[in-house]
Parts: sequence; structure tokens; C-alpha cells
Amino acid sequence: MLGPRLEGRNGVALVPPTLEHFRLHPAWEVQPEASRFMGPRFGELTPEKQEKRFKDTADGQTQILWTIAYAGEPVGFTGIFHIDWVRRDGETGLFIGRHDLYGRGIASEAVRLRTGFAWRELRLRRVHNWVALANRGSRRANEKVGYRRMGLLPRSYFRSGEWYDEWLGEAFANTFPTDDLTARLDVPQRGSGDESQHAGE
Repeated sequence: MLGPRLEGRNGVALVPPTLEHFRLHPAWEVQPEASRFMGPRFGELTPEKQEKRFKDTADGQTQILWTIAYAGEPVGFTGIFHIDWVRRDGETGLFIGRHDLYGRGIASEAVRLRTGFAWRELRLRRVHNWVALANRGSRRANEKVGYRRMGLLPRSYFRSGEWYDEWLGEAFANTFPTDDLTARLDVPQRGSGDESQHAGE
């Protein structure tokens, strides 16, 4: 599914992805500076493949995806994947395709918005993720918002001549700092007389 618009701080917002946004992904993902901590990826990055990915994402019921916008421009994507609606658990991920914008707090704000939505709207109990241990910026973005390390996967994958360990993080709704998860959704809110909008991926 495609997530609703979530307005954040400092010019950051999560917005519903479009096909045009999906067509930006291949150019982002082949930049060494942006993709050096991504695990091995296989498959074609063609316009036709991106169109299929967009349709599959929009139709999916166990994932939800957003485009990350900064100052009104698409700069990356984030989502909650493999949602188990019975256990109320989901795997999260994030990618910033503009390496010239690193260090501006975009990732941590995107994680904050995404996680708040997971608790309030999806009613998830837990979210978890996998981050290259060497990717200090991504780990800090998650830890800043409340993710905690639950384990370490040594030598998880081999890329560019070296092995990478993965940091395994998780956050729980009942222990998360919910006082800092406010975000404006462009959908009717509970108590407004209109039905709330829910989304799942």
C-alpha cells in the first residue's frame, strides 16, 4: 500500500509514492555513495520493472511505502514490510538517495514519522530492522528515535571485497517515547465524525 502524507519537521515529509518517484530509484541505487551499505541486489532496473514494482506495492496488503521528501523534493524512500497482522509486527527500512543531503536529520525524522504511524494507525506492537553495523548514520537515526539493539549478525553479506556485519534493532509500542511522535496526517482523525483511514503493507 501507499502511505498517506505525514508532515514532519525541518522540511521533511513522508508522501505517497508516485510512479515518477519509483523511476528515480534505479539512479539512486547505483550511486556508490548512497548504496554502499545495501546488501546484494539482483534484478533489472528497467522502467518496466519499476512500473511493476509500483503496482505491486500499491496493491500489497503486507507492506506500506512512502517517498521521503525534503524541501518538497523526493530524496529517498521508507516503509514497513512483511507485516504480520496477527503478531502485529513489521520490518522497517529506509534509503536516502541523495548523499549530498546526509547529516541533515532527514533519516531520523523519517524514522520518527514512520514509527509514529506504525503505532497510531497500524496498531503494530513491534517494528524491527537490519542495518549494516558499519552504517553509523543509519544506526544513529534509529537509536535517536528509540530503536534498541537486539542482536548482531556477523558476516551477514559480502560486498566489494569485504564482509559486513548487521545490527539488528527493534522498538516496541509500549516502551517507545510516544510523546515525541506527533505528526499531521492528511486524513480524518478519530473523533472528527469521519472514519479514520488505516493502511497496511
